[in-house]
Amino acid sequence: MYAGTAAAAAIGGTGASGMWLFSYNKENFGNDSGMRFGRFMMARGNANAQVAQYREDIAGITGVTVTKMDTWTSVTTLFLAVGAALSCAGRIGMHGCAPPGWYCCLFSGSIFMSIMFNG
Repeated sequence: MYAGTAAAAAIGGTGASGMWLFSYNKENFGNDSGMRFGRFMMARGNANAQVAQYREDIAGITGVTVTKMDTWTSVTTLFLAVGAALSCAGRIGMHGCAPPGWYCCLFSGSIFMSIMFNG
């Protein structure tokens, strides 16, 4: 009978401590839920800020390239116009005599290459 009483006391003690631990953890869980949500929102906000920073970096990197290519396209278009005007000089009878053939080939080659490059 002594062993049965000890076993019942052990089971009752275990049950009481289990209930106390459950209620203690439940209170802590309830108190901590606001801090967990705040931590979650802070992490989410930091991730959004990091993505925005990457987007700004990419825009800055590509902005330099776009500006350079815009300038390059403008310059090559001017070369195309000057090359076409000089290549046609003397051929349509509006100016003096035509330049030498090798010189016209350089202008024509420049025109053709700029058309191929600029698309």
